[in-house]
Amino acid sequence: MTGAIQRAQRITMWSLGFSLLLAWIGGAAGVGLAVTGGRVSPPRLAVAAVALLIFSWSSIRLVRALSVFWPRQARRSRIETAISGAAALTILLVQDANPASWGMVLVAWLGLAAVRTGRLTTLLLSLGAIAAGVMINAVNPGPDPVGVEVALLIYGVLCLTVPYANKLWIWILDLTEQAHHSKDAEARLAVTEERLRFARDLHDLVGHSLSVIAVKSELAGKLTAIDAGRAAEQMAEVRALAQDSLRQIRSAVRGYRVLDLASEIASVRAILEADGIRCKVDLPDDAVAPAAAGPFAWVVRECATNILRHSTATWCTVTLWVADGSAVLEVVNDGVTAAVDQAGTGLAGLAERLSAVGGALTAQPSGDGRFVVRATVPAAVSSSWEVA
Repeated sequence: MTGAIQRAQRITMWSLGFSLLLAWIGGAAGVGLAVTGGRVSPPRLAVAAVALLIFSWSSIRLVRALSVFWPRQARRSRIETAISGAAALTILLVQDANPASWGMVLVAWLGLAAVRTGRLTTLLLSLGAIAAGVMINAVNPGPDPVGVEVALLIYGVLCLTVPYANKLWIWILDLTEQAHHSKDAEARLAVTEERLRFARDLHDLVGHSLSVIAVKSELAGKLTAIDAGRAAEQMAEVRALAQDSLRQIRSAVRGYRVLDLASEIASVRAILEADGIRCKVDLPDDAVAPAAAGPFAWVVRECATNILRHSTATWCTVTLWVADGSAVLEVVNDGVTAAVDQAGTGLAGLAERLSAVGGALTAQPSGDGRFVVRATVPAAVSSSWEVA
């Protein structure tokens, strides 16, 4: 799971958590009204406090089920909805259903219970909550009672707005997850199409040549006992065809082994920004020759992998410059949580490859929460490195 989805889930959880805050504000207001009116009942208050704690604990679990673990915990969400609903009803019965105090617990419950329900179910739950709140308020008005009309107005406004406001956050979260899954599906489709294209190209390049080689080899075998000279000519043509096919295959494979630096940086930038990481690139046009840029493309790819896997980065920079006959690539990111052990890692393998062509690689934390990777290669490095 990407960082963008995790952040969206955290934002959704905090947003839904404001419904729970309504319950505590209502409870505090209820206690304040009871103390002011001199009508504090310790046993009832103790029962309400325990019920409010149960309501809060169950609501927190419900929020997680609705945002982080949905739809895997759909059944769990129904259980937590029932538990929190029973706790809310207990509070209203032992205290009061004043919509300006303890009645807010009912609104908080509805704001969470209805976020994953359909339109009709949400409307029925809202109307049911309004009716229950007004009826209980009429029977148990509390120390500072309000009229039926006022209760109906307050419950009507809150119960018809809070659930739909919370639904908006769930809708945004679902859109984020769907966009992420669509991007993954698009990437898998692109890989599949590229594999099919390569298979088709390879068949077109080799299929005809191998067919001709098979026919000429068979002909040469038949001519061996009849005309050794012609048989030798056929085998020479077979050898030429084989060498030409080998060159074509190497040419086709070369395009898959050589990475284009600009394309690789663009791809990495899109991936990082999709994960919520700001990426700044300083890549001058024609800064280095294509042969020298090849090794850098592998470095950029490895750096992006490490940023996604081993950091909590919020930004990174990719900078390329040429100095004293050498090309220098520097990748810097924040969010370093611990020292990085390079032994046996992809960076260590890149360092060995760069040293083989006269280059060098350094990768280490800067001490201020950043990680710096700096690669250096001669500006005129041979292209044999990419196709070896």
